[in-house]
Amino acid sequence: MRKLMPLLLVGALGGACQAADKAAPKAPRVDCSATYVACGCGCCGGVEPQVQCLSCANGDDLQALIEKDQEAKKDPQCAVEGCSVGTKYVYCDAPPASP
Repeated sequence: MRKLMPLLLVGALGGACQAADKAAPKAPRVDCSATYVACGCGCCGGVEPQVQCLSCANGDDLQALIEKDQEAKKDPQCAVEGCSVGTKYVYCDAPPASP
């Protein structure tokens, strides 16, 4: 039994090391060319949305803003609030698109 204990310990530690490698997911890469128009309860027609700059270099998270806007659309108060001008989120420091 004494000879088996080191093998059991090595096996247990080896499995933990492999599990630790799998436990650290990589952060999703930000698409700095993406844009989104947030309207909350809805955008008013015929009106240009206000532009709000995001910074790709600072890691501003457009996806978080999209999720917040999607949640706002579910608010029961939308029935009485009406439309909004909207906000267009763009990464102002995004590299120019290649031809």
